[in-house]
Amino acid sequence: MRRRRSFSKEFKRGLIEELLSGASKVSELCRKHDLSNPLISNWKQDYLDGKLDNEPVTDAGYKHKVEELERMVGQLTMDNALLKKALKSANNQPKSNGKFSEIISPLTRRSKGGAK
Repeated sequence: MRRRRSFSKEFKRGLIEELLSGASKVSELCRKHDLSNPLISNWKQDYLDGKLDNEPVTDAGYKHKVEELERMVGQLTMDNALLKKALKSANNQPKSNGKFSEIISPLTRRSKGGAK
């Protein structure tokens, strides 16, 4: 049984860029790298959609990128709200020693003397 091969995104991106630049044809790349035509077609679509760590070329790729960025903005908004709430809570806490709040440094204690 033939062992399944895996290819890096850099390899796929380089191969598709070679194809799109016109330097090689699909049949040449298939023979050179022992790949199937449908596999290269799938990689080409992934490249056009921006899934190979490149900028998208198609509308579907841009839509995917926008959805990804919207999810990221939503997560950052939730994180920001949580940090604001924690800061407000920290500011409402009584000061432990006049310099630091309990939330920022709850274990800070001044020593009363040297080594014993």
